[in-house]
Amino acid sequence: MSKSLLAGSGWAGLVAAALFVTTTVINQFAPLQDPYVSATDYVQQAAVAVGFLTVIVAVIGLTALLWSRGRLRTLSVIGGVLTGGGYLVVGLLNVVNLLEGERSLVAVRQAAALVLLAGSALLGVVVLITRVLPWWCGVLLIIAFPLGDVIDALFPGGEGLVLALLWAAVGVALVRLAHSATEPARAVDRPPQVVR
Repeated sequence: MSKSLLAGSGWAGLVAAALFVTTTVINQFAPLQDPYVSATDYVQQAAVAVGFLTVIVAVIGLTALLWSRGRLRTLSVIGGVLTGGGYLVVGLLNVVNLLEGERSLVAVRQAAALVLLAGSALLGVVVLITRVLPWWCGVLLIIAFPLGDVIDALFPGGEGLVLALLWAAVGVALVRLAHSATEPARAVDRPPQVVR
């Protein structure tokens, strides 16, 4: 597992978190209209789309980290593919909504959300079992998406804050892991071995 992949994935998680917070703040000052009527509606949808698509990079890094640890590899890949695929579809649907100027393909979005939910829960369980990241990252992977939906019903835009918390936690954990990881020395850097 390369340090650069870990660091890049971590920074992608942090960027996604910042975008989710941004969309929540925008939504508080100018709630999203359907169909979109103002520039802030389009800016908000663009930020959400980029946020969802940026999460995919963090998911790839997390899946690669879990794969490199050698335990539960198959479950890690299944969880990563379901989570990444779900975020990809939701992100692309936000792009479609942006181009059409209104929310559409709601049934497809709901199906993608179910896939994302299953994959994220699976990744969370694997993180808890393997302990490659702090336990709260695993718990957030399991609960953030459904909790965000509940919070969004109570506080419009609240889902963005929960997703921001999830991807900021995972992002920071990946960046810290990248900075603490040591790569094996190359053959030219190793001291000569003495044969006795």
